[in-house]
Amino acid sequence: MQQESLSKQLDFSSLLHDVSSSFRATSLVLNQIIDGAYGQSLEEIRPLLIGLQEMNERGLGLVDRRTPCLEPSLATLGQFDMLDFLQKLYFQYKVIAQYHSLNLHYETQVTYKHGTQVRGDSISIDRMLCNIITNAIKYTLRGDIFIRLLNQDDDLIVEIEDTGCGIAAEQLSNIFIPFWRAPQSKLSDKPGRGMGLYIAWMVAYAHGLSMRVDSVAKQGTKFTIIFPYKDDGIYGVDGRMCLK
Repeated sequence: MQQESLSKQLDFSSLLHDVSSSFRATSLVLNQIIDGAYGQSLEEIRPLLIGLQEMNERGLGLVDRRTPCLEPSLATLGQFDMLDFLQKLYFQYKVIAQYHSLNLHYETQVTYKHGTQVRGDSISIDRMLCNIITNAIKYTLRGDIFIRLLNQDDDLIVEIEDTGCGIAAEQLSNIFIPFWRAPQSKLSDKPGRGMGLYIAWMVAYAHGLSMRVDSVAKQGTKFTIIFPYKDDGIYGVDGRMCLK
């Protein structure tokens, strides 16, 4: 009973974290549009408005879900193009990175061995990637953030790398613990609940993905997410995982 109560608390906390993050990002971009930072005409600000619409739909989609927050099921499983998926995230977060005087890059290959189709719960995958990108922006004072889509042997790889403050070696084992924050982050002006990387890890685990973190203090951090290639020609979740 106690474990079930803790699980529900974590589900609620993770939902609250991601909904508030989505609407906080929307508010930031809206304020820039109001200030005229990206032009005055409709054509000039149209890309931003599209990004705002997608951010808003992300928040509403999380609130409206009727399935477990972080686990894929037959009801939420779908197929999508990771190349387009990451491009949309790049356009949404580029303006947020610019607001913080950072450069956001999206790097791709010319061709991919087995294409870029992924099977999974797109809302949960979105939560995983958004939390990692948000953290990269939050803890990078200057420099660059890179989103990459690569092949590694037969698998599809997503990399998110920053030139930020990095993570001390002795703290790496703690970063996926819910509500944990590095001692130095508690002393900064960066808001946070210590839930973002927990959410990212749980989504990866539920989808059978591998996640690796490489970090050097004061130099930067790189997250590597591996979408395994399946025999039916699709990356990601095996449909049999969701037959529960």
